[in-house]
Amino acid sequence: MHISGPAFRRLILRLLLAIPALLICYLLAALALGLLPSNRGWAPPANGIPIYLDSNGVHTSVIMPVKTDAQDWTAAFPPEHIRRPDLYARAPYISIGWGSKVFFLTIQNWGDLSAGKALAALAFDQSVLHVEYLPQPKEGKDTRRILISPEQYRRLADFIRQSAPLDAHGRALQETGRHYGDNDAFYAAHGRYNPIVTCNQWTRDALAEAGVRTALWSPFVQPLFWQLEK
Repeated sequence: MHISGPAFRRLILRLLLAIPALLICYLLAALALGLLPSNRGWAPPANGIPIYLDSNGVHTSVIMPVKTDAQDWTAAFPPEHIRRPDLYARAPYISIGWGSKVFFLTIQNWGDLSAGKALAALAFDQSVLHVEYLPQPKEGKDTRRILISPEQYRRLADFIRQSAPLDAHGRALQETGRHYGDNDAFYAAHGRYNPIVTCNQWTRDALAEAGVRTALWSPFVQPLFWQLEK
């Protein structure tokens, strides 16, 4: 089918006008669904296991005790995989976040970001888990303590384990040689990163699986914290 020059230009113009309209709809949906709660009736138990919702302003992760009666994370994410197990193998907490392989492995600061990398990440990029061994977290604006029951913690741990392919010994598959520092490692993960299922939506799904009050949809950081303030 032949498209004339004027008709082709009109088509391109319509496509260009549709992009900001789609972006506005996306942002409005994120706001509306971020304000609506999932697990509205959740309340922290009197006694339980402390976990933390942690954010760097763009990306969120879940921080948990390395070892509890319900879960020993060293089995799936051995401290031998980090650069300095001699310094961090006995760290009491572990941080786990899911996200785009392009973003995690090629963008360590905003100077590394390019339009090509951003488009590659948003176009259903492969995913990875980023795992860090950490000291006792400090509560603050970007680190929120959440107390959950042992049963809720088991559900959370199950969700996280199911996010990564495991070998015959129950270990996650490491992205060898990939690190940000001396206390972290990267692992292959299930799922594809895209504008609907973002790193923050993965965190939202993890909290929802544990029964914690969270947003109905949260491609961005802020709704996760909004719901914990209710």
